[in-house]
Amino acid sequence: MVKIIMLKLRIHIAPIGFEIDRVVEPLIRLKADKIWLILEDNIETSNANYHHKKIKERLEELKIDFEERRCDIRSLFDLLNNFRIIIEQEQNHHIFINVSTGNKIEAIAGMMASMIFNNDSSNITPYYIVPENYEKPKKGQQITSGYKSVIQLPNYKIERPKETLIFALKIIQDNNLVSKKSLIEKFITHDLIVIDKSDHTESAKHSQLNKKFLEPLSQRGLIEIQGKGKSARIKITGDGENILKFLPK
Repeated sequence: MVKIIMLKLRIHIAPIGFEIDRVVEPLIRLKADKIWLILEDNIETSNANYHHKKIKERLEELKIDFEERRCDIRSLFDLLNNFRIIIEQEQNHHIFINVSTGNKIEAIAGMMASMIFNNDSSNITPYYIVPENYEKPKKGQQITSGYKSVIQLPNYKIERPKETLIFALKIIQDNNLVSKKSLIEKFITHDLIVIDKSDHTESAKHSQLNKKFLEPLSQRGLIEIQGKGKSARIKITGDGENILKFLPK
């Protein structure tokens, strides 16, 4: 039987702003195989269109494969969602995120993505490019030029909620101000709560609901429990809504 060994590629992700060298030079120095470009939705009508075209020309000259994703570059959660999609698609390769290009929100999103989506199957390295020069640009010019050095940033891991918690949170979102009794019925339907034949009492169901779902979600600030006992109602919080914007459901 022939064993197939998958070659791990060096995949870069870089937002496009008003710089060219900071995007392209690290691809040469770090021997990139492919890059994903993060673009604003209507880049053709923005001031960054010139830089976008020049970067693509350089990539074609260097014969570096590239793909693009468009999103709202001023929305942290839209950016995180797009980083997640790319990382999941390229998870079998080495992933490098350039956090020195684009705007500040894109830099924050890139750093957060490297911490949230870093796991056993995704090897993610964020990096910052120190340019040779800082410019006073006119329209169509770079705000920096050249390549001085690359700084590999520490990649701490942020523990993301388990998939079952995200699924439960989505159910709560879809049934705003839902009762515990109703949640138990829905969770049993979706096999989130599994009742042992030897113990199918109401107290056992409520115990699973509270310990496995309501307590961890509440501790993370993702849900709010209003009232007590049977009259209690559960609703998703603003933080919970934001989590669902970039984590798969």
